[in-house]
Amino acid sequence: MVRAGKHVHALYALHGVLLQARDMARAGRSDADVAEVLGVAQYLVSLLLEQPDKTLVFRGQLSRLAEKYPPLEIGVQRFDGVLPRR
Repeated sequence: MVRAGKHVHALYALHGVLLQARDMARAGRSDADVAEVLGVAQYLVSLLLEQPDKTLVFRGQLSRLAEKYPPLEIGVQRFDGVLPRR
């Protein structure tokens, strides 16, 4: 579970990760790279549902992805509060 005040941020972060995974696939990144990103995205979904609070684990996974794949920094930014315009 992610703290109540972070639910929207977590969903937007996950959305950003999925968009970047799609862009990676379109750009011809390796199947292994895309699969890794999608695997973490799948794990992030489970963190939204698990008890107890997994907010720090969620952010840590986003940070790890961003270190390896810099365009995925969008996930960290969104989780930390930079939301897209609606």
